[in-house]
Amino acid sequence: MASSSQDIDTLAKGGRTNIAGFILRLAARIPFLFIAGRIYGPDLVGRFAIAVVVVELAALIATLGLKRGLAQALSATDRPHVNVVWDAMALALIASVAASSFLWIFPEIMYPNTAITGLDRWLPAIIVASAWSDVSLAALAYRLNVKAAVTARAVVEPWTISIAAWVFSFFTIRDGLVLSYVASMIAALIASIVPLIRSYGLPRGWSP
Repeated sequence: MASSSQDIDTLAKGGRTNIAGFILRLAARIPFLFIAGRIYGPDLVGRFAIAVVVVELAALIATLGLKRGLAQALSATDRPHVNVVWDAMALALIASVAASSFLWIFPEIMYPNTAITGLDRWLPAIIVASAWSDVSLAALAYRLNVKAAVTARAVVEPWTISIAAWVFSFFTIRDGLVLSYVASMIAALIASIVPLIRSYGLPRGWSP
């Protein structure tokens, strides 16, 4: 009974943390919207927004079923949990590379009716970071670590994109938004994978 009560308390705490993270993420997006709108202009911001929607949809497809499937696999396996997690990471890598390659070959999906120049074609390469971050956070959520998701998604990612958008505006208006998005996804991946390694350790004798 005590264990059940403790689990309920943990889940309730996780729910409150998720709500707080959602509010933090919304608030942290405001500086980016202000910087992007004032410095880069509505045309570049609109074009960037369409590309990001496509990229994030591709990242979602790359991890489709992995997050829930990972929790089921962890609860049902006798193998070391770290190896199961890296099985999911390997699968996410394969799916992400496939999605990235498809969008690299057909960048018009991301940029309809606009010329493709600069780093536009390379934006989908960041799908791997997004997918790995999602799998890492799913593995941490299995161990009731919701704080890592809030830190990565509600603090690190939005504040990195805001700061990076401002910094890159001094160097390139054309590719500044793309570079700032890439920087935010890499930062979120680091903020996800570091606690993952602390919680699960590194795989030993792992065979994918």
